[in-house]
Amino acid sequence: MVIYFDVVFIINFLMNFTILWLVKLILKLDAANLRIAAGALLGNLFLLEVFFPSGALLQTIPGKIIVSIMMALIAFYPLSFSEFIKALGFFYFVSFMVGGGAFAIFYLINSEGAFTPLVNNISVPWWILLVSSLFLFVFFKFLWPFIYRILSKETLVVPVTIMFGQDQLKIKALIDTGNDLRDPITNYPVIIVEFSAIKELFPQEIRSFMVREPEEGLEEIIKAVSSSYWAARLRIIPFSSIGKSTGLMVGFKPDKVIVNFDNKVYEVRNTVLGIYHKVLSPQGTYRALLNPELLIG
Repeated sequence: MVIYFDVVFIINFLMNFTILWLVKLILKLDAANLRIAAGALLGNLFLLEVFFPSGALLQTIPGKIIVSIMMALIAFYPLSFSEFIKALGFFYFVSFMVGGGAFAIFYLINSEGAFTPLVNNISVPWWILLVSSLFLFVFFKFLWPFIYRILSKETLVVPVTIMFGQDQLKIKALIDTGNDLRDPITNYPVIIVEFSAIKELFPQEIRSFMVREPEEGLEEIIKAVSSSYWAARLRIIPFSSIGKSTGLMVGFKPDKVIVNFDNKVYEVRNTVLGIYHKVLSPQGTYRALLNPELLIG
């Protein structure tokens, strides 16, 4: 079988680039794609042995370690020593995952179904390596952030600033994947907030009626806000929950909600605050439930 050098060169470059890019994605490194491409290009040094027999040194374990360190340096510089060691460790980790994934795919589709002959004569097609890389890309790009946030609950509690006109208030909110409540009129996502956490934002005449459940004091609330600028903000949100097939929640549209999450600041205007009369967190860790759709974009 004829193997063309340019094809091998391109495939190896793409594999190197993908691995380095995945490391950047996982660790959220500020590395330009041009530098990653330069590091990936350096990873093709071992191909020099085709033209220069002395290049076989690069195929040894020390040679490969040196080349991998140089690749990481070029792609991710500047980093502190500890950050660089971490990046290098993830470079090896992702490389092993690509190789292991390719081996697993090849084993699954191998018609012989025998493990020993496969180990003794490994010849993995290039497209299987690309499929393995594509799988890792999809996993780390789309699935890993979701899984990580679920497993790391501390990262799900975020500071939130609620603004009504000139008044504002800061609370802690939990990003709740189970909160899919929406305002039926505007279809805006609803942020469920403890009444006790934001009651200071409302005038006394409204606050006195809102201490009761909506079903008990809905008419009084509507009358109280009808002659004020709160009337345009008022929303009535139907919902269902365990032990309660149907219910009503009073909501108000804020001017703006600012969410600080994952080193980013999200300014949200298209949302509604749903007033909750009980405690969301017995430990007081958070006072609101944030719809994760508000953090898209």
